[in-house]
Amino acid sequence: MTMMIDNPTETPETAPASAASPAAATTARLLAEVDRLGPAFRSRMRELDEASEFPFVNFAEAMEAGLNRLCVPVQDGGFGYWMPGNFSGLYRILERLAYYDSNTAQLLQVHNHAAGIIAFHSTPEQRAHFMPDIVDGAFCASLGSEAHIYENGAENLESELRKVDGGYRLNCRKAFTSVLAIAKYLMVWVAVEGDTPYAGRMVFAVVPKDSEGVEVLDDWQMLGMRSTVSCGIKFNDVFVPDFNVVGEPGGWINNDPRTFSCAYAANHLGSAQAAFDFICEYVAGRPDLRDSEAVKVRLGRMDAQLYAARCGLYAAAARLDAGDDFDAAEADAVRAMHLCKNAVLSIPYEGFDIVGARAAHERYPLGQMMRDARTFTLHFRDDLYVQRLADKALGKGFSAKKARGGSTPFDQSSAGA
Repeated sequence: MTMMIDNPTETPETAPASAASPAAATTARLLAEVDRLGPAFRSRMRELDEASEFPFVNFAEAMEAGLNRLCVPVQDGGFGYWMPGNFSGLYRILERLAYYDSNTAQLLQVHNHAAGIIAFHSTPEQRAHFMPDIVDGAFCASLGSEAHIYENGAENLESELRKVDGGYRLNCRKAFTSVLAIAKYLMVWVAVEGDTPYAGRMVFAVVPKDSEGVEVLDDWQMLGMRSTVSCGIKFNDVFVPDFNVVGEPGGWINNDPRTFSCAYAANHLGSAQAAFDFICEYVAGRPDLRDSEAVKVRLGRMDAQLYAARCGLYAAAARLDAGDDFDAAEADAVRAMHLCKNAVLSIPYEGFDIVGARAAHERYPLGQMMRDARTFTLHFRDDLYVQRLADKALGKGFSAKKARGGSTPFDQSSAGA
């Protein structure tokens, strides 16, 4: 696969990042901005969780720091992450954001990925229209899932655009619509009409949230990730102009090698590190725990677990930076995502055993960390992805996009290939 974005020349922001490169310097500056904003993000976590309230203030501060344009091309006023030669910096920033607040990190990741997808698949005219608006603060939601919260059964992507004069009509319902609360644009994963497999017909409908027929559903009652307010939405015969349909049918599968796996792994890793650091800080203040060999053994194992997960993530990211085979790099990304999932699920849980009953009190963060982690890690079903690794080990091959790899939606017609 080749990158389609209209950016054939290497810029300082897209060049592979050596320790002294301009791209590395940009990443360091943005990490410093995250460290400046992060303590306030963390201080708001509990209140936002209790109220199930979107972090509007966090987003305003993030935009002022430029964190809304991470994946916008450099020539359009962004930083050019998630593009050739410039993957690792994005994951470092997302990891650091998640260290302070995994909810805000996930929301910014969704927006930035959506902005990057629109830039990648747009015509020059569409990019000239959408990118300046996004740089100026128009946020994007990404609407793919059709697994309705109050219905049972397997998720089947079925929504289609119906052609009419001047554009299309859209009738569908989507769930888990992160960034919806603040979004101007709703980037809807949807297919044009046809009889071929769904993924081969898929495009992106960029729908302004205030369009007639857009109905937001009040159905967000979740165990964790509550401040993402990723409720449902319905499109009731919404008109989508031709200009707002981005990409060629099947372009995400056939011409765009990128996936979301490393971004999710980075969030899990940052959250796991935050839990570990809290546990260590608590133990350091309690001589009975600090001097316990049993506690130190558990902490040492956690430390090694985080090291392994981080090495896996950034080894996969380095392959992406280098332009290695994207299927092989995605297999590494799925391995890293599995390791990071295990870390974020196990470390807060073990923290309860170490800290004891006090950990259950709301003054401490482990409870929310564990709820958020359990909710977030379900976004990518770990058992489905590690099966693909087993198929690879058994000689059946691995495809990043043509089967259940690390991207979603996936090509259902070849899910067992």
